[in-house]
Amino acid sequence: MVDSIAVGGGDGQLRNVEYILLAEFDIDRGAILKHQYPRPTGADDSHLAELMLPDGAHARESDWTMFFLNQKAPDESGKVAADGLPLLYVLNLVRTKHDKEVRRGAIVKAMAVCTRHRFIHIYQAILMLALENYYRAPTEDTLAELYKSANQMDLACMPQLSRHETTILRFSDDQNMFEERFMQLENERKLLDSLVRDSERLDLAQDSTLAELAASDDAGVAARRGTVSDVSASRMRAPSTRNKDRRFFDTEIVYSGVKLPIRVPMTVYPEEIGDFSLIQLLTTFGGSLPATSGSKNTHPHLESSGQYTHPIILLMNGLLTQKRIIFLGHGKPAGEVANYVLAAVALGSGGGGVLRGFANRAFPYTNLTNLDTLLSFSGYIAGVTNPAFEEHPEWWDLLCNINTGKITVSPALLMPTGGGGHAKSQTESLRRSLDSVSLSRNRSFSSREGKPDKWNNLDTDFIQDLMLAIERHYGEVAIRAKVENYVRHFMSLVPLYEYERDGLTRLGDPAHIAAAEKTGVDGYCISPGDKESREREIGFYQNRIEGFIGTQAYDNAVADYQSMHASSFIRGIDIAHMVYCLRNSTNLDVNEVEAIYKHLDEQVVTDEQVTELLASLPQSQGGLQPLAYGFYHPSLAIRLYTVRLFEKIEGNQAGARYVRSTNFFHQCAFSNLRHAFAC
Repeated sequence: MVDSIAVGGGDGQLRNVEYILLAEFDIDRGAILKHQYPRPTGADDSHLAELMLPDGAHARESDWTMFFLNQKAPDESGKVAADGLPLLYVLNLVRTKHDKEVRRGAIVKAMAVCTRHRFIHIYQAILMLALENYYRAPTEDTLAELYKSANQMDLACMPQLSRHETTILRFSDDQNMFEERFMQLENERKLLDSLVRDSERLDLAQDSTLAELAASDDAGVAARRGTVSDVSASRMRAPSTRNKDRRFFDTEIVYSGVKLPIRVPMTVYPEEIGDFSLIQLLTTFGGSLPATSGSKNTHPHLESSGQYTHPIILLMNGLLTQKRIIFLGHGKPAGEVANYVLAAVALGSGGGGVLRGFANRAFPYTNLTNLDTLLSFSGYIAGVTNPAFEEHPEWWDLLCNINTGKITVSPALLMPTGGGGHAKSQTESLRRSLDSVSLSRNRSFSSREGKPDKWNNLDTDFIQDLMLAIERHYGEVAIRAKVENYVRHFMSLVPLYEYERDGLTRLGDPAHIAAAEKTGVDGYCISPGDKESREREIGFYQNRIEGFIGTQAYDNAVADYQSMHASSFIRGIDIAHMVYCLRNSTNLDVNEVEAIYKHLDEQVVTDEQVTELLASLPQSQGGLQPLAYGFYHPSLAIRLYTVRLFEKIEGNQAGARYVRSTNFFHQCAFSNLRHAFAC
C-alpha cells in the first residue's frame, strides 16, 4: 500500500526533488508505471499508476492530481508513530493527446515530481515542459534532465526563518521585513563567488602569457573605472534589491535552456500544502443550504447546534474530532477536488498553523483501488470523483458534495461512547455552567424565530465575520488568519475543560491555571475573557472538546506544547493573554495595567524575546498599537515601562520596522517621553 511503504532518498541527502515518476495508460494492461527515476520509490507500482491516472482523465486534455507518500497508518491502538521518514508531496500532471492513428484515438501519459517541499506548486511550469518533451522523446533521459534541473534550483540564499519570524513576516505590512537576513546571505554568496573567481584567476596567471593578458585587462578596467560604461556594468552585475517582496524568495530553474522564474513562499505554515483556496471551500459550502443527516438523532461531535449547525461548523467539527470526510466531485477535474482537500486540511489545522497531523491523513485524490488504505485510517480527509462512494455511507462519516454544496452526515455513524464517565468527573462549577447552557439551548430552540440565541450559537459571529470578509474581497492570508484565531481560541478552552474535569491537563500547567483564576492578568491565563464567559463557551464546546481529546491532532498538540514550553524565550507570563487584555479589555484598573507593562518590561529583554513578543502583535492587526496606549496613561510608571519596552523593540531589526510603522502621534509621544525620562 502507498502509505505503508517507507519512501526516502536512501543516501541521507536532501534534494529539491526526490523522484520523478512516469505513468501511462495501456489499452491492454490499463494504468502502468513506466519509469521511476533515479530509483524505485518502494511504493506499490499499480497504486502509484492508478493515482497518477485519475478517473475520467481521458475526457479532458490535462489535469493535476496530488497525493502523499510516507503517510503513517495508525496502529491497533489508533496511535501514529512519531518517528519515520517525512512526508513526500507528489504533484502529478496528466495529459491526453488525441491521435487517430492509435487505438482508442488518444495517448494518455502522466508525470509527477516527489518533493519534501510543501510549496509543490512551484514545480508546475517545469512539469508542463517536461511532459511535453516526453511526448516528443519518450525516454528516461527526459526524466533525468527534469530531475537534474529541479535539483539545481538554488535555495542557498533563502533564510531559514523561525516560527515567530515566519508569523511576523506572514502578517507584515512591510514587504521588506527581514531584508537584512536576505542581504546577509546574498552578500556572503557574492563574497564566496568573488573568492572563487579570484582563485581561478590566480591559477590562470601562473602562465606568463595569461598573466600579461590579465595585466592588460586590469589596466583597461582601471582606465574605465568611474566612466559611464563602468557604472552601467556594475549595475548589471549587482541588480537592485529595492521593491522586492521578501515574503517570497526569488530564484529560477533552467530547463532545456529555458529560464523559469520561481517564487518560493517564505510564510508557509506546517499544514499548508500547495496553492489552494480556502475562500473557494468556504463559498462552496458556506451558503444557506442546511447540512443533511441520515440519522434521526443529531451527533454530539458534529451537530453542535442541532439542525441549525452551519455547514462550515459541521465540517470544522468533523475535522477537529477526526472523522472520515469525503469530498466528492463527480465529473470534476481531480485537481479541483484535491484543492478542496488541501483547503480542509488548512481549515481544521487553524489556517495551517495551530494543529498538526491533518496532512498525514489527507488523500487529496484517491479512488476505489486505494479503498483498503483509506479505511485503515480511523479518520481521513479524501477527495474522490467516483459517485460510488456516495452509495456506501459505511465508508465515511461526512460527505461533502462539491457539485451541490451539501454536507451529509452518514446514517451509519455511531454515537460516541464514554460521555457518562466524563460527566461524572466534572466539578460542580462546570456542571452548573453546562446546565445553564443546556437550559438556554432549550429556550432558544423553542423561541418564536426558531433559531438559537447568541450564547447557544457561539459560532455565528465567526461565520458572519468570515462571509463578510469574503464579500469585501479580503485575501487568502486574511481569511486564514481569522480561521487561525478561531481554532487558537478553541484550543485555549481545551486545557481549562481538562482542568475543571480532572484537575489536571496535558496542554498547560495546572498551577498556572489555578493562579490565573485568582490573579487575572498576573502570571498565566490560557484563555482570555471573564470566567463566566469562558464557562459558557466550555459548556457549548464540551462535545467537540471531548471528541477532540484523544485524536492525533490532540496528541501532536501535547507534544508541541511541551516542545514550545521548553524552547520558549519568554517564561513565566502568557504573552498572548496580556496582549489580548491590552487590546480588548476596558475594565482593567491601574494596578492591573501596570502589572502587565511591568511583566513585559522585565521578561522581554533579548532579541529573541522581542521577536517572540512581536509574533503576538501582527502588523495586520494593529502592530504595536496595544502597547502604544501606555504612552498616554496617567500613571508615570506605566509611561516609563512603555518607553523602556519600545526602546528594546526598536533595537530589534524587525522591531525597528514595527516602530517606524506606528502612526505619527505614537512616534512623537515615544520621542518626547524618551527625551523627558533621559533628562
